Amino acid sequence: MIDIAKITRKGDVPQLIDFKKDEVIFKDGEPSNGRMYILSRGQVDVYKNFGEQGEICVATLTIGDFFGEMSLFLDKGRTATIVAKEDVSVYSLNRADILGFLERQPEIAFTFIQSLCMRLDSTNLSALDNRIKYEQDMTMLTAEKSELENTANTDQLTGVYNRRYFIDNVGSLIDIIGRNRYSFLVMLDLDHFKKINDNYGHLAGDHVLVTVAETVTSVVRSSDLFARYGGEEFILYLSCASPDDAVPLVERIREDISNAEFRYNGEQIAVTISAGIAPVSSAREIDSAIARADQALYTAKNEGRNRTVLYSPE
Repeated sequence: MIDIAKITRKGDVPQLIDFKKDEVIFKDGEPSNGRMYILSRGQVDVYKNFGEQGEICVATLTIGDFFGEMSLFLDKGRTATIVAKEDVSVYSLNRADILGFLERQPEIAFTFIQSLCMRLDSTNLSALDNRIKYEQDMTMLTAEKSELENTANTDQLTGVYNRRYFIDNVGSLIDIIGRNRYSFLVMLDLDHFKKINDNYGHLAGDHVLVTVAETVTSVVRSSDLFARYGGEEFILYLSCASPDDAVPLVERIREDISNAEFRYNGEQIAVTISAGIAPVSSAREIDSAIARADQALYTAKNEGRNRTVLYSPE
């Protein structure tokens, strides 16, 4: 910080300029006007540009502080934006003014060089702190975005994908995997689920849904897509090339659920599912394929439940 009284002690009276509160003294990127400034009254804020993060206030300067020295001595454009925090007065100095002060008042030379060193150290630390904070904020925002996407795409009870995610994404799988061949959509529905809720309570029903979802997830492959369709109904896309591959896979799921031990509060619950399978060859057929799989599921229910039915046109 420079002693303002010393600047004018020997008759050196530089130009004094007044700025109103919130007035911009100069902006980042502006060409140099060959002058630096020393605060005689009031305070100014220093803003640095951090790219995507925008301009951030990195310092507040008070009486005796100086700014604009980079443009004066290095003939480069302004590297910060300076805004009056309140009504201020500044001494405006060109290179000749500075050299004159340094020649006639050596004590100012030492203070000026000392202040420059402190300014450099403080600016580097401030920039580093802001960069670290920016990276931390971006990491947090990325995590929050991922969490929001996961919440939007996932069934909150079972943890598997929800209906919306399935419908939005199964078409691309069908067109990629099912190109030049069939793949299959499967509708899965728990048998007598209402009785489970009525006899054991809705928490027991939730436990059954979660366990069924875990069982199916343990069987399906990475190329398949599994989701809760709604209520006690699930939907499954299988990247199988033929019914000879699809039916045994669904049968394994049905048998694993039928043979599993479902217990809630010490009581064993009998759980079975019915399944309807329908072929699909393109994304344009999703709705009709779901309808065909639903029709096959309806047949499985009518034939006694706890069974798998492959759609067959009448």
